[in-house]
Amino acid sequence: MKPKLLFPVEFDSVYTDKGYWAYAVVQLPNGSCFSVYFAQICSFDLPTMHEPCFAPPGLIVVPEVTIANMERAVQDLYDSGKFFPYMKPIEMSKIVNCSTSEWPPLP
Repeated sequence: MKPKLLFPVEFDSVYTDKGYWAYAVVQLPNGSCFSVYFAQICSFDLPTMHEPCFAPPGLIVVPEVTIANMERAVQDLYDSGKFFPYMKPIEMSKIVNCSTSEWPPLP
């Protein structure tokens, strides 16, 4: 069985061209759902972010933000058993009705 990568907000290459995609959810085979944030390492530019750090929950760094890379990373993290057990699942009902201004949904 494989985890599913879901996009509650329509996937938009404008964000991936910037090197990140914040609106993703992983649904494990047991039905548990987790909000994840994908970014490529070159997209981190803290001085222009006006913040001392950048630490979104569920951060997954990939070489390039593409659906194929995101799916591969999710599968690898699921197979390792060392990522999702440390996260708190969120309810699917909160994901489906969530807007970008309310992202990520609270558990």
